[in-house]
Amino acid sequence: MNKKVLLGLSGGVDSAVSALLLQDQGFKVLGLTLVFSCRSEDRKKMIDDAKALATDLGIEHFVYEAPVEFSEKIMTPFVDAWRRGETPNPCVLCNPVMKFPSLIKLADQHGCDYIATGHYAAIGDEEGNIIPLHKRRRDQQVTLLRGSDSKKDQSYFLYALPQEILSRVLFPLAELNKVEVRALAADRAIKLAGKSDSQEICFIPDDDRIGFLSQQGALGDPGPYLDTEGNPIGQHAGLGRYTVGQRKKLGQSFGKRMTVLKIDAGRNAIVLGDETECRTSSLLLTDLSMTDQLEKMFASQDQLPLLVQLRSQGQAIPCTIELIDDGSRAVIRFADPQRLTAPGQAAVFYQGKMVVGGGQVLSSTAP
Repeated sequence: MNKKVLLGLSGGVDSAVSALLLQDQGFKVLGLTLVFSCRSEDRKKMIDDAKALATDLGIEHFVYEAPVEFSEKIMTPFVDAWRRGETPNPCVLCNPVMKFPSLIKLADQHGCDYIATGHYAAIGDEEGNIIPLHKRRRDQQVTLLRGSDSKKDQSYFLYALPQEILSRVLFPLAELNKVEVRALAADRAIKLAGKSDSQEICFIPDDDRIGFLSQQGALGDPGPYLDTEGNPIGQHAGLGRYTVGQRKKLGQSFGKRMTVLKIDAGRNAIVLGDETECRTSSLLLTDLSMTDQLEKMFASQDQLPLLVQLRSQGQAIPCTIELIDDGSRAVIRFADPQRLTAPGQAAVFYQGKMVVGGGQVLSSTAP
C-alpha cells in the first residue's frame, strides 16, 4: 500500500494505538502534535510525550502551534457565548474550524493521502457500513458513524465535519473499545498504556471554568433571580456562573429545590422554577450542518423522523425535525417532553449509527 497518513499524535494511548494499527495496515505514518492552548506546562508535557512516543514507534514527528488563531477562533467565541448566557461546547467548534483543517493543511504540505486521529468514531459508506482502512479511497462519498464503543463514542463532537474532510479521515479505533485499546498498547509495550484520559477543556486549567471566565472578565455582574411569573426571588452572582438545567450552587435557599430554566442576558436575569418545569417538547436550532442524504430527504418531505442526541454521553431520542426560515433553522419536536438543553449546546441527528447532521440549540421554545 505505502500510502502516507498524517496522524494527530497527542502522546496518549489512543493516538499511540492508532499509529500501530495504521502501520499494521501498511500505511507510512507521520505524527503531528497540534498545540493550540497557551498553557505552557501542558504544552511542554504534550510535546515531550508525543516526541517520546514517536521515537518508540519509529515515525517522523512534527509540532504545529497556532495559539493566536486558536484564541481568535475558539477561545474568544467561547467566552462571548458565556457572556450571552449560552453554554458553548468548544470541542464541537474546534474540530471543523481548527483541528481537522490544520491536519489537512499539514498533510498536504507533507504529501500525505490521509489524516487520522484517535477518536472513537467510524467512517462508512452511504449505507452505513464501516469501510476498512485498507479499502479507503479519496474519491469515495463517505458518512460519519458512531464508534463501536458506546461509552466512548465521539461522533457527537464531529458532526460538523464536511465531506471534503471526512473523505480523507481515518479512524483506526472505530471497532475497538477502550479496554481493548489499553490491552493492545500493553501487549505492544507502549509506555503510556496506562495513561489516564483527559476530561478537561484544553485551555481551562484544572477544569476551573469559573476561574477562567473570571480572568476573562466574563462572569458578569450580579442580577435578579426571577420566578416563572417574572417576580424577583433573589440575586445571582453573575450569568457566567450558571447554565440552564443547573440545580446546585445557586447561592441561596428558596424554600424548595430550584432549577435554572432560562438565562436572560438582556435583562441580566436568571429564571428559576421547579424541576418539573425543566421540560420541553421542542427545540429551535441554528447553524445547521446536514449531509447530502439529509438535504435530499428534506427536498421531498417537510418533516423527518430521526434520532437526536443532545449531550455528548446522552441517549439518542426519537424526534421529528422540520426546517424553517428557508432551511437556515430547524425545529425539533419530541413525543415525550425532554429535560431542557442549554442554548449553545449541540443537537446531533442520527439514522441508526449514521450521523446525518446537527445544529446548535438556540432556545427550548420553538415557534
